[in-house]
Amino acid sequence: MSIVVANWKMNGNVFLVKQFVHRLNEIEAISKIIVCPPAALLGNFENFKHFIGAQNCFYEESGAFTGENSPKLLKELGCGYVLLGHSERRAIFHESDEMICQKWRAAVKQSLQPIICVGEKLEERGNWKDVLGHQLKNYVGHCDQNDTIFAYEPVWSIGTGIVPSASELGAVVSFLKEKLPRSALLYGGSVNAKNAGEIMGIKGVDGVLVGGASLQIDEFENIIKMVS
Repeated sequence: MSIVVANWKMNGNVFLVKQFVHRLNEIEAISKIIVCPPAALLGNFENFKHFIGAQNCFYEESGAFTGENSPKLLKELGCGYVLLGHSERRAIFHESDEMICQKWRAAVKQSLQPIICVGEKLEERGNWKDVLGHQLKNYVGHCDQNDTIFAYEPVWSIGTGIVPSASELGAVVSFLKEKLPRSALLYGGSVNAKNAGEIMGIKGVDGVLVGGASLQIDEFENIIKMVS
């Protein structure tokens, strides 16, 4: 089964949730659809027949950590998934590979399925194997296909409209699948309805992680159609 993940960033709102719940509930998709909204909106997905995920979690179950969300609480709110290690978390909030791994362990403990984001910056593009290898070192040999999904998001592609060529992406996907043969692999980075089909045609790609385009319901529906 292919996977389509929507990462809403902070642009989502309650009205958008209602619109998405109504429209997406009408879709009989072959793909697994996962919507990851800002944490403040998680309680607004009543009667949603697809799946919801959080955009982040903390690595402790409880305690004095003002502003953080525990994986246990997210599970109670109905989340089945959680995004971890997104490039924005790494760059803006200085999350290390070790911290992301701590969050991964905490999420799995609560039966939340992590979607771990990895990817190289523009200046690292020629050295992507080393960068990705370092980001994956804590998971190789420890991930089961039922508990962890990985998303390759080259930082230089996010929001730029530039997508790796088929040969470039094919090489990266082959590398990642060799490292993590039992885990599902998504591609994220300027995904839209025009390129989703081509991306899914690359061997080893199991789905897409959609950023800006996921906030446009018509565009997102078309992406789902291209992926299914």
